[in-house]
Amino acid sequence: MKINLTKKQYRTLLTLLHLGSWMANAHRTDDIIKEFEELEQYILSFGRDFGMDEHIEYDEKIKMYFLKQEYLESSGIERLIDEYNEDVFWEVLINGLANRDMLERYSREALNKMSQD
Repeated sequence: MKINLTKKQYRTLLTLLHLGSWMANAHRTDDIIKEFEELEQYILSFGRDFGMDEHIEYDEKIKMYFLKQEYLESSGIERLIDEYNEDVFWEVLINGLANRDMLERYSREALNKMSQD
């Protein structure tokens, strides 16, 4: 199968790919999801074909492609990650505090008997 993309679509794909890869693997160390990393590397390898080689660098030492920092900043990727992190932070904080307060007020047994409502 062959997929044809415009330069604009390729840029959008790079953004989505980076965001997805970041979400899946940024918090991992030894257990990187290789399938995602391999696809990201494959897509990044076409950067020159789309005239994007100024935004993508290849590290000869580790044999991997990376989006350059300038691209991450100018494309809005970092802003999207910051917005996501901010939203997740507040959601986790609110749920954590609500759970703490409920456990202080009710026993775990009483909470297990309650409906979600």
